Amino acid sequence: MRFPVLWLALAYAAGLALFNGVEESSHILFLLATLAALLGAALLRVRPSRVEQGRLHLALACALTGFFFLGSATIGLSTAAVEAERIDRLLAVGEIDLSEAVRVVGWLRRAPVQKPFATVYDLELESLETGGRRHSTSGGARLTYFFPPEPEPSIPPLPALRYGDRVEVLARMHPPATFRNPGSFDRKTFLARRGIFLEGTLRAPELLRQLPHTRGHAALGWIYDLRVKLLAQLDRIVPPETRPNQNVVLRAMLLGDRSLLSHRLGDQFRLSGAYHVLVVSGLHVAVIAVFLFWLMRRLALNEWVTTCATIAALVFYLLLVEDRPPVERAVWMVSLYLVARLLFREVHLANPLALAALLVLSLHPSWLFDASFHFSFGAVFLIAFLALPWIERTSSPYRDALGFLDAAERDDQLLTPRQVQLRYDLRALAELGSGLAFWAKDKERAARRLLVRLVWSGLRVWELFLLSFAIHLGFVLLTAIYFKRVVWIGLLTNILVVPLVGFIVPLALAALLLSLVWPLAGALAAWPASLLVSWLLFVVDKLGGQAVSYGIPPPPGGVILLYVGALVLLAVAVAHRRHQRWAGLALATLILVVVTHPFPPRTDETVLEITVLDVGQGDALFLAFPNGETWLVDGGRGPVEIRAGYLVGAAVGETVVTPFLRSRGLKRLDRLWLTHAHHDHMAGLAAVLKEFPVSSFNVGPSPESQRYQELLANVRARGIPIQEHGRGERFTVGDVEVEVFWPPAELSPRRPPSNNDSLVLRLCWDGTCVLLPGDIEADIELKLTQAGVPLAATMLKVPHHGGRNAASGEFMAAVAPATAILSVGANNPFGHPFEEVLERLGAHAGRVYRTDRDGSVTVRVGEDGLHVRSYREQRRAQPYPNLWAKLVACARRLASLESH
Repeated sequence: MRFPVLWLALAYAAGLALFNGVEESSHILFLLATLAALLGAALLRVRPSRVEQGRLHLALACALTGFFFLGSATIGLSTAAVEAERIDRLLAVGEIDLSEAVRVVGWLRRAPVQKPFATVYDLELESLETGGRRHSTSGGARLTYFFPPEPEPSIPPLPALRYGDRVEVLARMHPPATFRNPGSFDRKTFLARRGIFLEGTLRAPELLRQLPHTRGHAALGWIYDLRVKLLAQLDRIVPPETRPNQNVVLRAMLLGDRSLLSHRLGDQFRLSGAYHVLVVSGLHVAVIAVFLFWLMRRLALNEWVTTCATIAALVFYLLLVEDRPPVERAVWMVSLYLVARLLFREVHLANPLALAALLVLSLHPSWLFDASFHFSFGAVFLIAFLALPWIERTSSPYRDALGFLDAAERDDQLLTPRQVQLRYDLRALAELGSGLAFWAKDKERAARRLLVRLVWSGLRVWELFLLSFAIHLGFVLLTAIYFKRVVWIGLLTNILVVPLVGFIVPLALAALLLSLVWPLAGALAAWPASLLVSWLLFVVDKLGGQAVSYGIPPPPGGVILLYVGALVLLAVAVAHRRHQRWAGLALATLILVVVTHPFPPRTDETVLEITVLDVGQGDALFLAFPNGETWLVDGGRGPVEIRAGYLVGAAVGETVVTPFLRSRGLKRLDRLWLTHAHHDHMAGLAAVLKEFPVSSFNVGPSPESQRYQELLANVRARGIPIQEHGRGERFTVGDVEVEVFWPPAELSPRRPPSNNDSLVLRLCWDGTCVLLPGDIEADIELKLTQAGVPLAATMLKVPHHGGRNAASGEFMAAVAPATAILSVGANNPFGHPFEEVLERLGAHAGRVYRTDRDGSVTVRVGEDGLHVRSYREQRRAQPYPNLWAKLVACARRLASLESH
């Protein structure tokens, strides 16, 4: 078997994936793995020459079964190994109350991260005190101090802290905020996999006090201090005042520090498909390994010394950089490949790669579910099974033929006529073009060398194209799944960018290290690296602005399976050199399916659906009508620019609303509605307009605010008609009646916009009504009730997020909803929803849902009435009792998704 470790790694990963969230006994699973291993060993005790073929296959099946159960046991054991005092466990059982400020004692896991607008501390907790009770605990907490907009002399500076320093902090803490909607990024789980379970904001430097003694490892402390020194040194040799973008890119590429990366620059890299060069990962580690290997070979060191020194340097680099998971995976892969080269004459890249995956997953089982894991290992598998075989059959023979071109006697030693023909042709061309080598004494020989270099460079460009093309074949699927985008320009971008990275990383690292001992020489050596970064930025800027990146809905599960199968089929066809065209055609067909998504939206044409999205403090509602029409009412908030080029706050349009609409298979919207021109309703609409064609933009009487006018200018620039609605208007969408209760058409909105400018809509179908009152407050509620407006509705979106001047008793009595939904942000600074509002809702409404606790809430109005289900109710909180129960539940869920 050519790839034994690959099959074992796949079996292990399958066990991890299938038993994740299953409450099966890890000890029993480990026992089954042991029994399978013993049975396999017993079958192989017979001498290999006497082993029957069937018995050998049975032994292999036992090995695969053993690794499958070993993976299934590992995922359970990793969960069981968590100590009961870890902060997330204490929060889960209700031991800690975070409703008030808490006193935290901990030590710094890393040096503080300095951003243009804030300082970020990652703490390893020792204890937490709340309500007069002290809890010994562990786990990570992230604390952020935001600088005041204008420096104030009265505010003391933050203490100078480093890795390992112990601190005491008084702050409001909470679990990491995440948006719970279909398609949203699970930030809470992402941080939990990195050991961060609490977040908080440091309100003043006086609330942070340094404690005596230190924690952590002395060696790591020295490495973190070196990292801080290197970042400071980089600022000296590539000054951010004169070369800001070059400085930012080098900080990210060399040391994984993206804290100074602006929103605009990051978007350019994303849209061009080159963002991966800003993340220290496999590409950077491979470049460093190749450079070190080449350098030590030049110093005539033997293979063992070269390999060991390269691995040691890579491990040191792993400890030095910021974002470690992708670097750790890359270091494992490169290190195992280098070791395998020493032990075996021929090494297929898949074997050390699979062993690296096996080791990484045994150390970090949860990494299997990270998108970056799939991108990292997916890229190298695609190189191993597609790119390298293509290179070996196309350019590699010609590259081998270029050696010793002057020695004609070597022609007979070559194996193929194509290689010999190339050598003859190059010599003939050199003879004809010898006059061009006017600077050389032996003009013909110089012309031959020049031709060899040109051909060699052309072959390398071809190989780079094959590498990028092979990776792109798989990344079309991965980017569609995780980012819901197609980035066609990425193929061209990487052909241009990857060679630049191959020069920038070693040049810049050498300059940085040289500057530590000789600053002037380091600054001079940094100029060529800085120039190459300028070229890199030029390529990213030009290609990132091209219209070759667009959003798509994620592919259905069946298409994903077929796509992966087509990739495997193509790899098998390439390996056997048979049926490659048919396999390529099958994959091309599936690529076309993914990038065009020829499937209807996942909406149910038998019901009226209203989904109140979890967008934090703000509003965004998705409506799907029985006739297929789709609306979006409001788009949530957006980030705020608190420093030039740097945005702070959730970009709800990009991270919540657009991914949700994509997850529903939508490519366009019929109507976009804005209830009123407040930031928490309006800011997210810009992202929606950018990603989706919209048939009409619907508003009430327009306030004269600058941001609102900018939004309208954006709408007009896209050729979208603007429709203004006012009180008394009625129209139908299919069989659904829509009424506008507020504002009056003659209303002249105040400046700035007001909550009471909000559009109030009621939708009724088959006797069941839904009321969407925006952010109106008590005085408008009173006007509506006194005017005798028919407010009665089965479902109410509670106005103004449960603010004190909303949902008055008279208004709630007139509406009398069976279901009330609060769109409210967790830990919001306004105190929404107020307790008295909750009491009024409890008195007048049947059941109350809150997006900060329940996630998105979906209301389905059909012939049999109204049905409500929240995101939290759809997600299973408890583990499945066994694997069969999980598989059945997953099958039912998939069937439910397909039906809707």
